[in-house]
Amino acid sequence: MNNNESIFQRIFGNYDPIIFYITAILTIMIVGCGSFFPERLDYYCNIIKNFITFNYGWYFVLVTASYIIIGFLVAASRYGNMILGKHDDKPEFSTITWIAMLFSCGIGVGYVLWGAAEPLFHFMNTPYDAIPGTKEALPVSIRIATMHWGFHSWMGYSIVGLCIAFPALRLGKPMALSTALYGLLEEKIHNSFWAKLVDVIGAIATVGGLSTALGLGIISLNYGAEVILGFSIGLSGKILIMVTIIGIYIISTMTGIQKGMTYLSNANILIAMFWCIFILSYGETNTLMRLLVNTIGDYFHKLIPMSFYTDPHNDSSWISNWTIFYWLVVISWAPFVGGFIARISKGRTIREYIIGAVIVPSSFGLVWFTIIGGQSILIELREIAPMWDVVSKDVGGGVYTLLKTMPYSYFMTILVFINMLLFLVTSADSGSFFLAMLMSNGAYEPKTAMKVLWGSFLGLLALVLLVSGGLQALQAATIIAGTPFAIVIVFMLWSLIKTLQSEYEKECGIMC
Repeated sequence: MNNNESIFQRIFGNYDPIIFYITAILTIMIVGCGSFFPERLDYYCNIIKNFITFNYGWYFVLVTASYIIIGFLVAASRYGNMILGKHDDKPEFSTITWIAMLFSCGIGVGYVLWGAAEPLFHFMNTPYDAIPGTKEALPVSIRIATMHWGFHSWMGYSIVGLCIAFPALRLGKPMALSTALYGLLEEKIHNSFWAKLVDVIGAIATVGGLSTALGLGIISLNYGAEVILGFSIGLSGKILIMVTIIGIYIISTMTGIQKGMTYLSNANILIAMFWCIFILSYGETNTLMRLLVNTIGDYFHKLIPMSFYTDPHNDSSWISNWTIFYWLVVISWAPFVGGFIARISKGRTIREYIIGAVIVPSSFGLVWFTIIGGQSILIELREIAPMWDVVSKDVGGGVYTLLKTMPYSYFMTILVFINMLLFLVTSADSGSFFLAMLMSNGAYEPKTAMKVLWGSFLGLLALVLLVSGGLQALQAATIIAGTPFAIVIVFMLWSLIKTLQSEYEKECGIMC
């Protein structure tokens, strides 16, 4: 037995058997239910999800808005100049590469998948301020999509990342979720039951969340492949796409985060910017530019009322299906996305961190959804293409239907297909890196074999769920599993403030 353990450790490095095996077993159990009993799992998970959103939706709206307030206050305070790391630590990545890598955690996939689709949903089912399907609903729908992918989401991810990064990089603690509780538990984070529980829940939410993201991404790629090839590729085509993603991912992860992940992230953001500018140039440019300027003012003017909107009389299910659902996704994804952002943010000040990880990507999102979503709605209004019919049946088809109305549509379809494929690769890469860190006792550079193991696991789970039809059920299950983080993050913030105060006093004592 000891010899076997030494062989395993030699290949995969030192690991935490509690987190490793509990995460693997519980995830397989959930996936098994989603594979063999997808409708039943989906039914019960939706009952639980609906109960949570109806009875406690107000809480998720409140805490998500509070993250923005706390995050910007910390950045603007005396703590803003404190470095994530030692006093002489320098950033590991250039600013451009660092920002590009922020989108690699599954967020880039969402931008491509929902860029055309989400604004159309809000346009056809506008909850407030305009009559659905009218010209007046256009700016409202863009504003809502921008809110969902703006400050609220990025601050939710980044605040967890800050809670992990400061004690980990500053005090040399493990790069694990439980490290975010160092200010409260101190050295007990290594063996505390609560610390282990936080790491396990975070790992399960990451595996489930990324598996569903990969599966949904493949559905979009499947639509794109059929447009490119002119015929249906079926199940074998989906399997081929997943094998391709895993293959590229393995090559990327073997080259290390400083090479493969860096190159792919930079390529991804450049490709995304190119086809966004392309749509602006060949779409209704003047209308889109006026819409963009209007959205900037509209977003900030309505930010506070939108942030706290809860539909008190419960007049429709829109708030539960969209805003509250989004905040549940943000909270359940915050451990993974925040953990990865923490890992790549060494050497930056807290103020620089908040600007780069919140303001910059939120600004990009505002431009993205205005251009991609705005042009999609204009096409629907002008009756140029049946955008709403396509999106209401398959959200993955929105962007490809949009491209059909543009010149060079075939070439651009291939480019967007590649963009989505590479975003899925970097999602698997960043996700497996984070999982490998958790499994490896918070190691900053986990073994390649451990990363490959979990990356392959993610791809295999996504494939199984695609075949069985259990993607939606697993998505609901992992969101439910991640909702306790809405409470955990409160303790993380309390812990962060205590650690910041302690370190500031030490720093002030030395400098003063």
